[in-house]
Amino acid sequence: MIGRRLWIGIPDPEISPETSRHLEQIDPGGVILFGRNVTSRAKLADLVTELRELLGSHLRICIDQEGGRVVRIPEGITIFPGNLSLGAAACSDRSRALELARLQGQISGQELHQIGIDVNLAPCVDLIEHSESRGIGSRSFGSDAALALALATEIGKGHRQYGVHDCWKHYPGIGSVQVDPHHGLPRLESQGSETHLLPFAGASAAGASMVMTTHVVAERFDPIDPVTTSAAAVSYLREDLAYRGVVITDCLEMGGVAGFDFEQVIRGAAIAGHDALLVSHTPARQVEALQVLERLIDTEQESQEQHLQSLTRLESLSRIAVEHPPLATLHGESVALEIARCGTTLLAGPAATLSRSTKGLLVLPQLHTTSPVEDPLQGVELNLLVEELADGVETLSIDSEPSRQQIKRVLSTARGGAETILVLKGFRHSSAARALVEAVAAQQDRLIIVLLEDPRDLLAIPAGEGISVITAHGCRPVHQQAIADALLGRITPSDYSPMR
Repeated sequence: MIGRRLWIGIPDPEISPETSRHLEQIDPGGVILFGRNVTSRAKLADLVTELRELLGSHLRICIDQEGGRVVRIPEGITIFPGNLSLGAAACSDRSRALELARLQGQISGQELHQIGIDVNLAPCVDLIEHSESRGIGSRSFGSDAALALALATEIGKGHRQYGVHDCWKHYPGIGSVQVDPHHGLPRLESQGSETHLLPFAGASAAGASMVMTTHVVAERFDPIDPVTTSAAAVSYLREDLAYRGVVITDCLEMGGVAGFDFEQVIRGAAIAGHDALLVSHTPARQVEALQVLERLIDTEQESQEQHLQSLTRLESLSRIAVEHPPLATLHGESVALEIARCGTTLLAGPAATLSRSTKGLLVLPQLHTTSPVEDPLQGVELNLLVEELADGVETLSIDSEPSRQQIKRVLSTARGGAETILVLKGFRHSSAARALVEAVAAQQDRLIIVLLEDPRDLLAIPAGEGISVITAHGCRPVHQQAIADALLGRITPSDYSPMR
């Protein structure tokens, strides 16, 4: 039964004999699925069925299907535009945004349940503060704690209504950190931390099935140990914030805890009070984690008692019976597009519509992932935007870090055109991209900038009466459709941003 405290990843989209023996040895309480496990929706369903047949009914199967940047199942399921789109939609019509959040939760819950997945490691309730924070971006609902709590509540309810447990992350809130926990161990000052805790303070009343902790030194609780190994931090969640559900760690192989001895990380996470420990990638580490837990629970009375309490909480994550009528198959796409359209925001300048008098120039970057939490983006992902705008623009592709030669080519091609549309991702962190924008702005009377991901990039854009800045808070096809609709005058973007 000790293996039930471990939730682990497997290497492939099929269960090899070696993986089968490994799973039987550990007998984990959960399996987490990544992009490496997904080749198609049908084969994923077969994998889930095989996992349950191998390990039994106690097994929980989870995935990060947040929408927006983090999508493990790229086809055969609705791709929602992500939290920041919902946050932006709520700025102009809060009531409708809450309805859309509930619908998103229901649709995503139904689709995951049909595959056999019963835990979605979502939503993120981290709040974004300033321009230098890293790692969350459009995965956040924005800066408003009350709004984040309200939207997360609706998504979570929708999930559970259709048979899927929700998981609120990343306690105690890492929207302000300047180091991504995937890469290193950030530190949170005590000042201002209360605001970031507010969504987690509401998790119990909202019925959240799980809360995930993360690798950050939160000075409010513990000036030395990361939250994932800090009894003070987990105790605050359970006692002061009155959360009674399952508490799980983020992956214990991440860079945030890589500088610590692995055995001490496992011991620390268990002693701190986590019910489930997530070890996502390396089979040898998973076996080591099991052995550490066995020694701990066999030799320490307090750990034995805590173990039984954790097993009781984990048993509460039984598969949920679906009592709601099925949703229409095509309903998901229309809801996703409405969220993206309602969340499209004009951040600065005059209306971002194409003049159509003369062909403009559409300049596209090479897409790339910006965080290990994202699965690799495909280079074809901007095709929908190109197709929608084809009649009114000439298209030019450049590197995400444009060379001087590419900048000269953009200037030469743009000269004499109606307007230039620069599509940018991660702009404020790129001196080359800033040089491109400044050069085009100096030459062209009319410039439209499309921020694919993070509206905080606005801070690095030069001022100018002829410069419009627009975003749909992502680069998935649903975001591209919303941007195209705005550029072609089919919709009027909001001018309210969910970020301070």
